[in-house]
Amino acid sequence: MTEETSQYLKKADHALEVAESLLADGYHSDAASKIYYAMFYAAQALLKSEGIDVIKHSAVESAFGYYFAKPGRVEVKYHRMLIDARKIREIADYDIQEEIVQPAATLKLEEGKAFVAMIKSYFEALQHNKTSP
Repeated sequence: MTEETSQYLKKADHALEVAESLLADGYHSDAASKIYYAMFYAAQALLKSEGIDVIKHSAVESAFGYYFAKPGRVEVKYHRMLIDARKIREIADYDIQEEIVQPAATLKLEEGKAFVAMIKSYFEALQHNKTSP
């Protein structure tokens, strides 16, 4: 794992920690946004590890689906989680009419944790395969 990849995963972990604090304090929309960013950073780590350099949110989402979900390198459900989290983040950040409620934010926190954990496991499996005889 490169230093850049490691930094993205650290950012993902930090975003999840902040999201938990925001949820505990009742800031559900802000927590939903941070949960998405945790997933975004983790997806970036995975893409960067393969030399795939995309920046736009839609491009990260698309590349994650194309290079990892579609060929079965990760379960398709993780791509769906990323897509759904971005939609919720956009509502949370831009829609002045709709508020993210606590149960939805809590569910997304669990998905965010699962998403980041899956990517960490992916890297661990790669590392294990490199060190196995």
